[in-house]
Amino acid sequence: MAKSKKVEEASIVEEKTASQKKKKSKVNEVKAVEQLPKALFIQRLAAFILDIFIVSMVASIFSYPFLDMDSIQKLNDSSVQVSEDYISGKLDAKEYMSESISISYEMAKKQGLLSLVTIFLNVVYFVVFQIKNNGQTLGKQILRIRVTSRNGKDLSMNQMIFRSMIINSVLIDMVGFAILLFAKPDVYFYGVGLLGFIQSMILIISGIMVMFGREHLGIHDLVARTDVVRCDVVREMEICEN
Repeated sequence: MAKSKKVEEASIVEEKTASQKKKKSKVNEVKAVEQLPKALFIQRLAAFILDIFIVSMVASIFSYPFLDMDSIQKLNDSSVQVSEDYISGKLDAKEYMSESISISYEMAKKQGLLSLVTIFLNVVYFVVFQIKNNGQTLGKQILRIRVTSRNGKDLSMNQMIFRSMIINSVLIDMVGFAILLFAKPDVYFYGVGLLGFIQSMILIISGIMVMFGREHLGIHDLVARTDVVRCDVVREMEICEN
């Protein structure tokens, strides 16, 4: 009986020790993340531009064989002609807007596949690839920065989805594509214009917050509870890779 009691007491001590080690490990993990300096605004901006360029190039390469380039070129020529006619006075403002809306809508339909491929690649690249690549896109790897979770835990899929929907315009693009499929030309024209304005404001406000905010976090960082840190020192690179 006494032996059984000692075994139970030893088991309790082992459990407490294991629990303390686990808590200590989590604390150390959080501290390791906090030790990394925050990425500079210019690093984040350069990585963002580079990543957008990469996605756009890949989307264009995949979509190009399936696009009706002759029709797209004719629509571009028509757009230029309409602008010239308006400037020369051949078209009044109402006619100009009507023609512009029609051309814009037809252009969007002709490039619908490109829009769909871009949305798909944005999800694959900024969500799946980034989370599998330790919080780094190719742009972030080149600039030696990465996304981390603010609670010190591993990045979750939900965090990256929310983050990409906001900063990489995944949600805006999906709504815009839905409008293209189901709305009339004038609704599409003004709706996409409004969505573009909203996305621009998100980018501008987030940029200001990253540059001048106390914690240097953008809207997408606050919503997804993420941060972007530097990995440009050997010691820091070791932490980033572990």
